[in-house]
Amino acid sequence: MLTDPGQKTTTRGSVFIETYGCQMNRVDSEIVTTLLEEHGYERANSIDDAGIILINTCAVREHAQEKAISNIAHFRAFKERNKDIRIGVIGCLSKHLGDELAERLPFLDWVMGPDAYRALPGLLQQERTKLPKIVLDGKGLELYDEILPARREGINAWVTISRGCNNHCTYCVVPGARGEERNRPAISILREIEKAVSDGFPQVTLLGQNVNSYQHNSDMFADLLEKVGKIEGLKRIRFMTSHPKDCSDNLLEILGSGLPFCPELHLPVQAGSNHTLKRMGRGYTREHYLSLVEKARSTVPGLLLSTDIIVGFPGESEKEFEETADLVRKVGYDDAYIYRYSERPGTPAANMNDDVANEDKVRRLMILNDLVRESGAFNRTLMIGKTYPVIIEGLSAKSDQESMGRTPAGHVVVIPEKMEPGEEVQVKMVKLSGFTLRGRVV
Repeated sequence: MLTDPGQKTTTRGSVFIETYGCQMNRVDSEIVTTLLEEHGYERANSIDDAGIILINTCAVREHAQEKAISNIAHFRAFKERNKDIRIGVIGCLSKHLGDELAERLPFLDWVMGPDAYRALPGLLQQERTKLPKIVLDGKGLELYDEILPARREGINAWVTISRGCNNHCTYCVVPGARGEERNRPAISILREIEKAVSDGFPQVTLLGQNVNSYQHNSDMFADLLEKVGKIEGLKRIRFMTSHPKDCSDNLLEILGSGLPFCPELHLPVQAGSNHTLKRMGRGYTREHYLSLVEKARSTVPGLLLSTDIIVGFPGESEKEFEETADLVRKVGYDDAYIYRYSERPGTPAANMNDDVANEDKVRRLMILNDLVRESGAFNRTLMIGKTYPVIIEGLSAKSDQESMGRTPAGHVVVIPEKMEPGEEVQVKMVKLSGFTLRGRVV
C-alpha cells in the first residue's frame, strides 16, 4: 500500500533539502521528505529555519561533482554557528566517494547512498559521532515502491518507473552508484500517478535511466504507457531517458497517437562515429541511430527531438569528431546537452588514455553548440503563425506580468499576460526570441 505523506506524528524538527543533478535526484529528495514527515519532521521554509540540512548530490560529471563538494563545504559555517544542526550528504556522490567525502568534510553527520534512505530517521535519533557515519547500502534491491513522493509545487509530477541501469556504458558511474536496473510494478506506478492527478498535477514525466528497457512481469514500456494514458484527468505524458538500442516501433506509434502522449523524444546519441560508439559501449551504430530518427519523425507528427553528446572521449580523433558533427547536421536537433568528457573513477573509460586536449574539447563543444542553436532556431521559426495548446507553468523568468508555458512537444512559450499554473490555452506563435517562442492567446 502506498504511504500518504499527510499523516504525521509529533514534530521533531525542520528539514531543508538542497538537490543537485538529474530529475531522479529530485524524486529521491521528495521520497526522503516523505520518509521524514512520516516520522514527525517538517519541511523548513528556508535553510536558515532548518535544524537538519540534507544535500542530495550528483556524480555523473566531474564538474558537477566538484561544484557539489565546494558547495557542501560552505555548510560548515552553519555547524560553527549552531553545533546542534545535523548536516548530511545523500545521493550518488555519497555512493561514489563515501570515504573521501567523510575525510574531506569531517563536519558532516553522515554520508548516505541512494539505496539507504530508510535508515535516515533512525540515524537522526542516534548520538552524534566525531566522524561522519557512512551508510551506502540498504537492504536488498531498493525501489521505495510504496512511498508517495512529497510533491508540493509545479504542474509536473516526476515518477520513477525504474532504478539503476544495466547498460554499463564505459564512461558512466550510474550502475556503480545506483546498481543494476530494477523496475516497479505497473500497478504501483499507476496508483502514484492517479494520486498526483488528484493532487492537481495535470502532467507526468516517467523517469528511468533507460525507460525503453522497462519490463515488469508481462508489461513492457509501451504497455505501461498505454495504461498510464487511460488515467482520467491526465493531460500530458512525457518520459526520459530513451536508449536508442531499445526504442521500439510500438513505442513510436504510441508517441505519435496524440495527446496525452507528448511528441517529444530525448534520444542520447553521445557520438556520431561508430569507432567512438564502440569504445563507449553504446550497443548501436551511427546507421541504426539515423534510421531510428527517420522512423521517429515519420511516425510522430511535430516531434521535438533532443539528445546528449560527449565530445573529447578518449581516442576521439578529428575525423571521428567530424562524423559526430555530420550526424548533428543531418538530424537537425531541436535541443542538445553537450558535455566535455571527464574521467569518472571506477569506470572502464578511466583506464583509457584521456588523450584529447582540453582546448580541442572546448572547440568541438562550441562547434556542436552552434549547429544545434542553428537547427533549433530554424525548427522553431517553422512554428510561427501556427496555434498550439499550451499549459501554463508559471510566471516568466523575466517579468511577473508574463506567463510561461509549454506546447505538447515541450517548446517554451512566453505569453504577455498573467495566467494560473495548470491553465490550458490556445496560443498563436508570434515570434522567436532566442530559443523562446512568444505568442498570444487566441
